[in-house]
Amino acid sequence: MPLVARDRPGFFARLPLPSRTEGLVILAVLLVTAIAVGISAWYASTRTPPVFDPPDDAAAPAPPEPDARAPVLAVYGDWYVSGTEQGGLGPAGWPALVSERIGAEATVPHAVAGAGYVAEAATTGDTFPTLAAGAPEPEADVTIVFGSRNDYQVPPAAITAAATQTYETIRAAAPGTVLLVIGPAWTDAAVPAELVPVRDAVQAAATAAGATFLDPLTEGWFFDETGLIAADAISPTDAGHAYLADRIEPVVRGLLADEPGLDPAVDATEPPP
Repeated sequence: MPLVARDRPGFFARLPLPSRTEGLVILAVLLVTAIAVGISAWYASTRTPPVFDPPDDAAAPAPPEPDARAPVLAVYGDWYVSGTEQGGLGPAGWPALVSERIGAEATVPHAVAGAGYVAEAATTGDTFPTLAAGAPEPEADVTIVFGSRNDYQVPPAAITAAATQTYETIRAAAPGTVLLVIGPAWTDAAVPAELVPVRDAVQAAATAAGATFLDPLTEGWFFDETGLIAADAISPTDAGHAYLADRIEPVVRGLLADEPGLDPAVDATEPPP
């Protein structure tokens, strides 16, 4: 029996029944909506999400930089390194001053008064080769060998041979070290003739070893300065060691500049003229 208005309960009793045409329209709308929903669901379940392929030349992320560390400085020589009662002992010596300025981890200087490449120290019998062999510094980033005027009576060939042995010993203990060789120094412009062949012999060995060479005689260290050498006419004072630090520190800093992973400190000391 068909449902008429009086047979519908409550609120719906007041609503008019749709005509046949309106019913067909409603049915068509519902059918189209159902089909659209079905198609959307099917597409969502079957489509392949796009994949992004980076270009071939896309830069890979750079690896993190290693933490910089303080450099390690090692020094060998005679009393120009060790200092004397006239000046340059401990923190007043140029090795300590240079280390402080560049923020280096300083090692104890390996130096004895009177020693040379061949000349033996009167107190210990040491030479530069025995100092290098007896006190290796395997962690040194820069190794400095300074001297020596004590070899003035030694044949140049013997000096070159002993210097070569010294540098080979240092590098055997510290293969990665950068070698800085400083020739003999004099306290004024009146350089004895015997000292020039010593300088030349040391320079020849340093050049053959690929070391950086500093020549105090050519550069005139101490020549035009006063108050830098003690009354004994040979020993640098504290001021003399500060003077040496002014000349050595920029060279050491330059050698460290090309070494990766090191962090030489910035120092406000005015460079030497």
